[in-house]
Amino acid sequence: MANKINKFSTSSLICGRLVRAREGHVLGILVAFTLLAGCPVTQSLPKQATVQEFSQSDGEGKYLLYVPSVYTKERTWPLVILCHGTWPYDSAEAQMREWANFAEYEGIIVAAPTLASSRGDFPPPPAKQIELQAEDERTLLATVSEIKRRFSIDEPRVFMTGWSAGAYPLLYTGLRHPDIFRALYIRQGAFDERFMPLAGTKISRWQQIKIVYGKSDILRDQTVACIKWLQENKAWAEEEEVAGIHRRIDPKYTWDFFEKVVRERPWIRISPERVAGDDALAMRFRLDSVPRAVKQKWFFGDGAESYEHSPTHTYDRPGPYTVRVNVALEGGKVFTRTEEINVIRVLGAPE
Repeated sequence: MANKINKFSTSSLICGRLVRAREGHVLGILVAFTLLAGCPVTQSLPKQATVQEFSQSDGEGKYLLYVPSVYTKERTWPLVILCHGTWPYDSAEAQMREWANFAEYEGIIVAAPTLASSRGDFPPPPAKQIELQAEDERTLLATVSEIKRRFSIDEPRVFMTGWSAGAYPLLYTGLRHPDIFRALYIRQGAFDERFMPLAGTKISRWQQIKIVYGKSDILRDQTVACIKWLQENKAWAEEEEVAGIHRRIDPKYTWDFFEKVVRERPWIRISPERVAGDDALAMRFRLDSVPRAVKQKWFFGDGAESYEHSPTHTYDRPGPYTVRVNVALEGGKVFTRTEEINVIRVLGAPE
């Protein structure tokens, strides 16, 4: 995995790498275009910061990474993934410049992958858009996986935020992987229900989502439709309407929300995995939680139960099962989590 150090210039940017237009008629066209695209920026970006650029191990995706100068592997660090909006109005570079100084001050590792589906101006037909979102899903998950391998990441504090058309890959990936992304934050988000083929996906009520939009924002109707769609699909969605139009949101407000989630909501994750060996139908279930679990009871979906913390269970036959665990956390509160699994027989394993 190759990498290099980049230092962004302090030249003013309008939504990323917007080409400077000096003639009035060209500028007028660009301003009109940005209004149609829904991606104008009304604030300057922060001062320059040094970041690293990485190519993923498969050579396909690229991402920018900022690691605080005081990083040490002796402790765990939060991770925030940034989803940029439409190029040239926004970019991974612009997102990183927006976040890097704040991340240094707060002690956050931040990454900004280059995405293909963040198109708010002229998005392709739904089938193609979904294909691009699936491509970005692979990029986002690979980015998180590589960062976890290289750095000491705090599993309960992995979050994702997106601005404008960055809401497309954020929702598509984030909602499908609540076990990875504890909370999501959408800033002035674009939305089209046709791009979200998640009707059959069980959306986690424990993954908190916040959507912030301007009262006069040109994407306000799309954002309101997004909130309604999330609520109809039983997601935990919080909204906030602010003054102004399509402006950037200070990272502080995003981070305040993520910290509030950590303070007020427990994190409980079930991790099922197939057991290697001769027994084709054996599954191991790992339980992670913050606060710590002091007691738990598992229901494996076939009538069997267990009080072990991370039990192994062998099913009599393959098929779909609903696994449930009741968890008593430190402090006395009890919560329930469920996980849909599909037990299959490994090819070549004994009957």
